[in-house]
Amino acid sequence: MTTSTPAALYRGVPAAIQRMAMPELEPEIGTSLWSAERELSRTPLAPGYFLDATYADTHRFPPPEWTLSTFAESAGGAGMTYTPYRGDAGVREAVAANVQAVLGLPAATSDEVILTPGTQGALFITLAAIIEPGDIVILPDPDYLSTERTLRYFGAKVVRVPVVFADEGRPVLDPDQLRAAAKLNPKLMVFSHPNNPTGMIYDDSTLALIAELAQTYDFRVLADQLYCRLIYDNETFTHISGLDGMKERTITLLGPSKTESLSGFRIGVAVASSELIEVMEEVQSCSALRAPAYAQHLLARWLADDQDFVASRIVEYQALRDTTVKRINTSSVMTVRPCYGSAYVFPEITVDATEQQVAIALKRDAGIVVNPGYQSGLRGRGHIRLCFAQDEAVWDNALDKILDVVGGFQK
Repeated sequence: MTTSTPAALYRGVPAAIQRMAMPELEPEIGTSLWSAERELSRTPLAPGYFLDATYADTHRFPPPEWTLSTFAESAGGAGMTYTPYRGDAGVREAVAANVQAVLGLPAATSDEVILTPGTQGALFITLAAIIEPGDIVILPDPDYLSTERTLRYFGAKVVRVPVVFADEGRPVLDPDQLRAAAKLNPKLMVFSHPNNPTGMIYDDSTLALIAELAQTYDFRVLADQLYCRLIYDNETFTHISGLDGMKERTITLLGPSKTESLSGFRIGVAVASSELIEVMEEVQSCSALRAPAYAQHLLARWLADDQDFVASRIVEYQALRDTTVKRINTSSVMTVRPCYGSAYVFPEITVDATEQQVAIALKRDAGIVVNPGYQSGLRGRGHIRLCFAQDEAVWDNALDKILDVVGGFQK
């Protein structure tokens, strides 16, 4: 990337939206986030082949069978059309019971649950209910690509804390930098767990330190746990809300969009204190009104009726993960750590090319769309995010093309 962001791009755009463009990235990546993404979106697709490796193939990995019949019953008159803004009361009661019984979260009541238009909607209304302009928010680097731009929309000052990887075992957040960030009087810390884009699960020492600092310096924690059921290698997963003193401080985001392939149904869940849920409902009432009413009823069976389905999916995804990691690590053009959760790997490019150059070349020459690492933070530079939840035969071919294109940058 060598072109700077044209001033015309921001003309007439409200300041809150301009902040989402993150023009301060220009010294680091040569342009703003907006301009970099627009350059990629304008790149033509190679003719004859297309794979979007930024999300899962929901045809190869469809939702559980019961979801379609449940949705049809709700749309056919068994469910409310206009639910309360926070969601159908009976569904919220079922969700509250199941997040405890199935996921092991601390006991929740229906007053501590809100149903949202996807987990993205839950993220937005949570931040809107908490953040005021100038508030400091701690965010790992790298982390989910939409989080920082949403925080900047609300005027937050984002303090990034590096994710540190050891040769073996789980990553940690740099403890010294995390402590330093906590001393800045933050309003909130936000993190995805498993981490998106890397698919890693944090070491318990990091979760314990976050809990300690949140209570010492009196800030809330928002844990985006959308992928907390997609865990591989029989690894354990710790819910930060279950640590001592953290239930009332934690907002946990959950949903069936990825694990159960229900992205198109636009339903998510947030679990938080009843006082905060009331404020979040006020935001939802004047933005999206409610989660799609008929789709809400899928959540009454979610968790309770899909445990065998998820167990089978984990086996299939883990096989795809293993193939992906092996193929990349036996190449000479990228290297990658095996993820412990999610459906993503975050390989590092080892040839002389930026992640933007690689992403453009993959789209232009191979018809494959990937996420360049700068979208997830500066520590994502030099990486691309790949979703390996694809049809096996298609993905095998795609890996060939990815490695061939990246290899074209070798001198």
